[in-house]
Amino acid sequence: MSLLSEEFALQFKQQSDELSYFLHSQGEQLRRTLADKRQRHYRALLGAAEEAVTRRMREKEAEVEKAARRNAELEARAAQLSAEAQAWQAKARAQEVQAASLQAQLQQAMVGPANGSGVLQEGNGVGCGGDAEDAESAYVDPVSDRRVTSPSCKMCRTRVATVVLLPCRHLCVCRECDDVVQACPLCLSLRSASVEVYLT
Repeated sequence: MSLLSEEFALQFKQQSDELSYFLHSQGEQLRRTLADKRQRHYRALLGAAEEAVTRRMREKEAEVEKAARRNAELEARAAQLSAEAQAWQAKARAQEVQAASLQAQLQQAMVGPANGSGVLQEGNGVGCGGDAEDAESAYVDPVSDRRVTSPSCKMCRTRVATVVLLPCRHLCVCRECDDVVQACPLCLSLRSASVEVYLT
C-alpha cells in the first residue's frame, strides 16, 4: 500500500511538473508573440509618422522653392521696371533739353532780319525753307518795331507752323496737321515724334 502511494505521488509530481513546464512554455511563447506584435505595431506607427513628416517636409521645401522663384521673378521685374523708368526719365529730360534748345533757336530766329526770320538753317538743327509764303505771315512787333515772320504750315498753308518734326527737326506744320502728317513735307523723311513750340 505504501509502495502504491509512493508511485502515485511520483506520477502526480511528474505530471504536475510537466503541466507547469507546458504552462510556462506557453506563457513565454505568448509573451514573445505579444512583444513581437507590439514591436511591429510600434515600427509601423513610427514608419507612418516618419513618412508623414518626410512628405510634409517635401511640401514645405517645394513651397519655399516656389516662393524663392516668385521672389526672384518679382525682383527681376522690379529691376526691369526701374531701368525702364530711368530710361524714360532720361528720354524725357533729353526731350525737355531739346525742346528748350529749339524754343531758344526759334525765339532768336523770330527777331532776325525779315529775309531770314522764321527760318533756322539745317546746321542749327531747325529749318523750314525760305518760302515766299512765310512772308505773308509777317507782322510788325509793336514793342521793338521790328518785322517778325511767323512760318506758315506746309500742309494746310493757312495756320502758323508751331510743331517741329523729329528727327529732321523742321518747323513746318501746325498742331492740327501734326495729328495726320506721317512725313516731313519739306524733306519727306518719316517722322518719329514731334515737339510743339510756342512762338511768343
